[in-house]
Formats: sequence, structure tokens, C-alpha cells
Amino acid sequence: MTVSSPGSIVDDESHDDLSWVDFRLDQADDITANKHALTNQAWFEPLSHPKKDMSGFNVALIVLRMLYGHVLATPMIPRPTLEQLEDEDWESEPETQEEYELSQLRRFLYENEEKFPLLAVAWVDTPGVLREKSKKSNSKNTSSSSSSADYRKTVHEMANLLLSSFPNHRNEDGPISFSYIMTSDLADDALWSHSSLLYYSRVVGCAPAEAGPWTVGRKKIPTRMNAHYSLIHFDWALERKQFAGLGAFLTSLVLPRQRPDGEWLLYQPNFPKVLRVRYVPAPETRRRSSSPDANANPYMDNLGFDDLRHITVGGRKIDTSTSLAVWARSDEQGNPTRQGYSIFAVVRLRNSSNPKEQDLVRTYDVQRIADMVAGADGIVVSEVSTTNKRRSSGTRYLTDGWKLGEPGHEYDLYYCRDDLEPEDHAFFSGGTWKPKAGSTKTGESGGADGAEKETEKQANDIPYESIEEGDPTLEWEGTGSE
Repeated sequence: MTVSSPGSIVDDESHDDLSWVDFRLDQADDITANKHALTNQAWFEPLSHPKKDMSGFNVALIVLRMLYGHVLATPMIPRPTLEQLEDEDWESEPETQEEYELSQLRRFLYENEEKFPLLAVAWVDTPGVLREKSKKSNSKNTSSSSSSADYRKTVHEMANLLLSSFPNHRNEDGPISFSYIMTSDLADDALWSHSSLLYYSRVVGCAPAEAGPWTVGRKKIPTRMNAHYSLIHFDWALERKQFAGLGAFLTSLVLPRQRPDGEWLLYQPNFPKVLRVRYVPAPETRRRSSSPDANANPYMDNLGFDDLRHITVGGRKIDTSTSLAVWARSDEQGNPTRQGYSIFAVVRLRNSSNPKEQDLVRTYDVQRIADMVAGADGIVVSEVSTTNKRRSSGTRYLTDGWKLGEPGHEYDLYYCRDDLEPEDHAFFSGGTWKPKAGSTKTGESGGADGAEKETEKQANDIPYESIEEGDPTLEWEGTGSE
């Protein structure tokens, strides 16, 4: 089974070709229906294989469908006229900057489907394939068992296609896990390296140890490295004494910091369309309760769903007109703001010490979370999938026996970007900042959540020695594609 351009399932043995164009959910002209189909039907019948555990791939497919539904819920391409098709120089022109950015992301993903077939399979309406197989069987007066066998054969071949993406995986290492797939170099190159999905702007701000202006363009983050570090590691045991929550921690990563040699660096925020976090609860620590004991310190407890369902992120960028580090987000009146993010998926990663475990996933209704954050009455989003309306075998990856934040497992959190939200201006006092001679802090006083305090960076440290030399004349391009 192979992937041919523009994406078709080719059954090499039976020559029964099923065009992915016919079964891909990105063909709908109705954007609302497109999003509904992807998010409310993310739990399609999973792929199976007679000899391989496909649970890691199936959870990855669920997350990708949710990502597509929240970020790429638009028609795949405008339908051109015959005259336009005959014009070799014709290209559809997006009407807005948002449409342009989406078209560039979609083009990037489509171009990488050949080397990372998971990107294509995530679009496929597998129940539609089953229906088509049944129709063909009926037209040939064959039995329903024959159509089911034909469907299973197609599903097995799709599974083989995904397995072939990782030829270097060793059987003795166990099944291919969700983390192995989604943090691989292949995923970084084919998916996460797109500019709209990077946490950091590629351009690094630099300033001398002594009082001096910020400059940009001299250093830049290599794309693959940027993609790798855009999965932010949040170890609560290390960070809970310095930060009140995830948003404050994420903001600290994009604030000025000083190197041991005295030079100042600023990794500028990119505010990606999809934010990824690897959350590690503190061991031997209870999950934070909405009603903690009177004598308990809630900031020592592990963060739970209520703490993580919606976050806001700030940060600094370089204003090249003044060579100052200013707040990266502001409203029309010039007031500093933070970028809001709402959670749409949580994956409880399998424990490698237990070979019988599988990755588990939950998905959430982002709009209901946004309504709840905005203070709408009667909106309650429980820590259960609100998109899974129908029971299918895909729900084997959804169980009620665990809660986000329980120790003993790590969790991958996926957020999509909200509209801008005003933030408490007291935290943003002093809108600009530049290095001062003898300064030992990363910014002005830290504010209520301590986001600007010096913090020990470990898993998220981008190696300075690996940052590429850029063109000193390179103009700063803002915070990257959004």
C-alpha cells in the first residue's frame, strides 16, 4: 500500500483503489460542518493490525483530527474554473492574512504527507470507507462478512503504511507509542517545524552585558531545534516554588535572561496556533483539589484540569525602532495583553515500566471552555470528552479511571489559541525594558505570579552554542507567522 499524489490509497494486491479525495474530511465547502465532522467524530473506528499494537497511532490520529478541526477547518483548496486550471500561472489568492497563513500551513502539511502518512490518514473518514466497501459488496451480491473482511484488509494496509514510517523502530522496544510518534524527528520535520506551530520566534534578541541596546538578526534558532523545544517540558516538582501555574512558567521562557558570560538573550514568543506542553506532576504529591484542606498549601499540590483548561501567556519582543524589549502583545489602545489558550486534548502517556499500558486520550469542547472562562452561566466542562457522542471501539482509549495531574504518569497537553485577552495591568508596569549595567534580574519585579523571576531552565534550555549565526543586516520579522 502506498501514498500517491494527491493522496490515494492504492491496494497493491487487489487493485481496488480508494481515493483519499473521496474520503477526506477536508473536502466540505461548509466550514462549520467540516469542523464538526473532525472534532465530533475524532473517535472514528481505530486502525488495527493482526500483529502490531496500533494504540499509539490511534491516539495520535485522534489528536491530529482535533488539531485539524480547530486550526484547519476550511475547504482544502478553492475550486478553480476550467479557465484557471488551463492557466499554468494561476494561483488562488487568499483574501486575508489569516487565510494566507492557513493556506501556507495546509500546503506544508500536504507536501509532507508522503513522508509522514499519518498527516493524510488523519483526514480519512474510515466509516465512509466501510460504507463504500459495503456498497461494492452489495453491487456484486457478496456477503456482508466479505465486505467486512475487505474493510479490515484496507484498514490493515493503512496501518502498515503508518508502521512503515518508522523502519528503525525495534520490536524489542515494545509497541510504537504516542510519544515516540509525535516527538520523533519525522514529526518535527513534517508537522511541528511549520512557523505557525513553533513556540519561539526564530530570531533571538541579543544585548551586551554592559548597558546597551538590543539587536536582532545576529543569532537564530535552527528550525528542527525550534520544533523540538516547542514541546515545553513543565516539571511541577521543579517549578512549583517559583510559579503559580503553567501560564506564568511559559511566560518566563520568553523573557530576557542573562548568560554566565554576561550577555543578555531574549527568545522571543511566536504564540503558535497550537501550544504543546509535556506536564510532569510531582511524585508522591496529591492532585490539587478545587476545595483544598484549610491547612494545605495549594501551590504545592499538582495542577489538575481546572488549573490547566485555560491559560494565558505573555512575553517580550524587541522593538527595533527603540531597541527596547517591549511586551509582545498589546490591544488597540496600547495596553499590554496576554495570549489566551484553551485545552482541546490531553494524552496520558503510557508508563514504559508497564508493558501492558496504552496511551489514553481525552478531548474537550474548546468553545464551551472559552464560554466558561468568559463567565457564562451554567457552563460546566468536566474532565471527560465532551466530543464523544457515540460509542465506538475508539473509546477504548477513553477511560474514567484517571485524572489529569495524578502522579505516576506524564501528560501531553494540547491547546489552541484564543482571541487576545486583557491582563491585569499591574503585572505589566513599566512597558519597556533594556539591560542595565550590573543588573542581575531578567526584568522588573516579578508581579503576583512571579513570571519574571530567574528560573532554573533544564529541559527547555535551547543550547546557546547551537544557535546559528544569522545575517547582521537581517530585519526582524515580528513574532513569526501566527
